Amino acid sequence: DIEVLNPAAPYPPSAASSSSTASASTSSADDLDELPEMTPALEEFARLPLWDFEKSWEFIQNHREVVVPGASDALLVAAFTNQTNGHAKLAKQCVHQSLLLQYGDKLGKDGLRLFFKRATLAPPRLRLAPPLWLTTTK
Repeated sequence: DIEVLNPAAPYPPSAASSSSTASASTSSADDLDELPEMTPALEEFARLPLWDFEKSWEFIQNHREVVVPGASDALLVAAFTNQTNGHAKLAKQCVHQSLLLQYGDKLGKDGLRLFFKRATLAPPRLRLAPPLWLTTTK
């Protein structure tokens, strides 16, 4: 027997067989086991100073292994872990670096180069600036 929140609700057809329920539970457990992991290069990347786009771009150019599928997610998992453990500054750095990778990815094939060109070479009035909510959050 399984406990349900709303016993009067009709069961979906796929939930009728216990074998499909068991396989769904197993796949959910497998998904949890597959959390992205931080590599040594990602850990170093996460420790770069906030808003130092030059250092981040230089690091990416010298460590292409940080630009892989799952790297951004690994940084977000690390941010959560660090925040939970009381390391708020490192958590913020992890989120920052994750966002840099995401922005580059969203811009397409040459997105990282385009992003960092805009972030580092633009005139000061056009450069990316930290949003107020991020600079005032402790």
